[in-house]
Amino acid sequence: MASVGLLPGLALVTGAVSGLFWSGVWLLKPALILLAITGWITWWCRRGGVTVVILAGAFFSAGAVVAADALERALHTPLRAALDHQFGGFAIGTTGPGPRHDPIAVRAVLLEDAARGTDLTTLRAAVTSIRLRNQWQDAAGGVRLSVGGVMAHERAGQWRAGRTIETSATFRRPARYLDEGVPDLERDLALDGTTLFGSVKSGLLLDVEMHGSRVQEIAAHIRQHVRQSVERWVAPHDAVSAAIVTAVLIGDRTGLPDEIRLRLQTAGTYHVIAISGGNIAILAGLILAMLLVCGVTGRPAAVITLILLVGYAQVVTAEASVWRATLMAGLYLGARVLDHRSSPWHALAIAAAVIVCVRPLDVRDAGFILTFGATAALLEGARRAASATASTTSRHRVAGWLIASLVASTAVEIALMPVGAWAFSRVTSAGLLLNLAAVPLMGLVQVGGIVVSCLDAVETIARPAGWIAHAAASGLVGSARLVDAAPWLATRVPAPSLALVAAYYLGLAVALLAHGVGRACGASMLLASALAIATGQPAGWLSAAGGADGLRVTAFDVGQGDATLVQFPDRSRLLVDTGGIPFGTSSFDMGRRVLSPALWARGVRRLDTVLLTHGDPDHIGGARSIIDDFAPDQVWEGVPVVRHVRLQEVLREAREGGARVERRQAGEEMSIGGVRVRVLHPPLPDWERQRVRNDDSVVLEVVYGDVAVLLLGDVGAGIERSILSRLTPARRRVLKVAHHGSRTSTSRELLEH
Repeated sequence: MASVGLLPGLALVTGAVSGLFWSGVWLLKPALILLAITGWITWWCRRGGVTVVILAGAFFSAGAVVAADALERALHTPLRAALDHQFGGFAIGTTGPGPRHDPIAVRAVLLEDAARGTDLTTLRAAVTSIRLRNQWQDAAGGVRLSVGGVMAHERAGQWRAGRTIETSATFRRPARYLDEGVPDLERDLALDGTTLFGSVKSGLLLDVEMHGSRVQEIAAHIRQHVRQSVERWVAPHDAVSAAIVTAVLIGDRTGLPDEIRLRLQTAGTYHVIAISGGNIAILAGLILAMLLVCGVTGRPAAVITLILLVGYAQVVTAEASVWRATLMAGLYLGARVLDHRSSPWHALAIAAAVIVCVRPLDVRDAGFILTFGATAALLEGARRAASATASTTSRHRVAGWLIASLVASTAVEIALMPVGAWAFSRVTSAGLLLNLAAVPLMGLVQVGGIVVSCLDAVETIARPAGWIAHAAASGLVGSARLVDAAPWLATRVPAPSLALVAAYYLGLAVALLAHGVGRACGASMLLASALAIATGQPAGWLSAAGGADGLRVTAFDVGQGDATLVQFPDRSRLLVDTGGIPFGTSSFDMGRRVLSPALWARGVRRLDTVLLTHGDPDHIGGARSIIDDFAPDQVWEGVPVVRHVRLQEVLREAREGGARVERRQAGEEMSIGGVRVRVLHPPLPDWERQRVRNDDSVVLEVVYGDVAVLLLGDVGAGIERSILSRLTPARRRVLKVAHHGSRTSTSRELLEH
């Protein structure tokens, strides 16, 4: 009975997951009472086996009901309801981004400190009320506010978590992309607590109406002190090191460059800079060690450590991983205080059950799965490693530690490989080795950062501690370069199907629990599933969707931008533009988040050619990710713009990846799989372009039989009129309108031609 909590915990978590997808959950509400009564009767009659089954059903039903209720509240907030009633178009399920409206007065409580960006300052807040028709009304809902203007940077230090603000804002719905294979980003954000985006024109329009509680103000002051200490002692060595130290100490990752973030994610070591179990364990170990030096042990040490960890959780950025790790540490320390001994599996199940009860939507978070999956793998790996190192003598303790570490790392990688592919479209084996260095380096970063923050005024201690933190952070970033040297250690793959994931874990369970022939069968199933996931599900990308019997043209939904796939009869594939966010002010990666999943869903695993019609960010924004994920043989460009940094970076990366970069200009014609591809524009330039111009866009005509498809890029009406005489006569013509339907394009002359 040491693991008596395991079955109820698993039933509760499974029920919560079901509650997110099953529309008939309401049927379980009356069933809960019936199950409870039946369970009491069977227990009274001492029918133990039946009682266990009934109780498992009761916990499953409870988890499903709780999760379904949380889902409903997250998707249909009072804020959305109020705006939808006033303006229309704000309810989830309606189409479009929501109407434009005049700024309205808003009161909200800040959930995090302001995050300063290059152009905007971002606030995550919980709206409490809005002013409509000259009356304040309650309208709760989580939002992200973008504050523009120079004053936003100057006043950002006043906007701290816990404070109540009042401002005038306009709201908009998060973007939704309706391509097959792309998740509903609006729904996902709502489930994560962000129901709408808001814009505030100037920092002068945002006032702090009320400070937070005493605890919140102290926590904000500590965070500010940490940032200043790191800026003083670590930033002079390297800004990236300072950003990593700040992330490890207080969870603030806003200063981390996107390039470094992506590198660590690719290497499989990004988790070490996100405050989670490892950070909490190191902090708890440091506290217990200091108390031991002071002569405090046993229950008093556990109580003090628990209080300090809870206080630390109040200080750091409010993320689910922080409170999950704090909860698990609290359960362990609480058990020590009560002198309670229990199985680790029991403690793990209780922690999961508590999380489901308090924050049921966390079960859909990849971090939840990674946390408990990694812990379970470590428990099983430790048990098996114990027997492998039992005979290790004191002279071979280092070898024993290495063996145990490798076994633990391997166990985690095996357990979480499908999760990484499903959640991040990535399979990496680099973490198997890199984590052996990354975890100790993260420990040095954390210890050095704590010393810098606590002894900021003592230069003789803070200066070397700052250098140590910088060196460890640099080592952490540098170790991730292993993937650059051996890119096969980390590959991007389509998210595997649920059936494939189920086959993987079934094979793993059989391989671990069965014997003889059964174990061999389980291992074979596990290996086959792993290969299918790691190679991008061959059954999917070799399907009929991967090619076309004739010519197929697909225009993807990438918001305000262009991305068009042309599939030829010989299975060659040409992608025209790669989408992106207009004006390039967002870090949202259109290629990685939208276009790659959409291509994978159509069975595409490799592209032959990528055409970049011109260098606007809403045409090349996803190019780098597409080049990485689909390794095109050729990249075509039109008029070169050598001073356009972003375009030149894309072309350089294409060359480094082995692609041929070629220039396309008017008059060229190619035959691909029996299809004529004609370049109608631009002509050879007679002067060097200093900037990107819409009228320099490459214009293609794709002719197949009696059908002609015209792809115009962003050219204006003047260019359209200039190419009319060169269009191929065709019975049927398909037009991809220029410049996303702008009034400067798609002229009457073109439409009537």
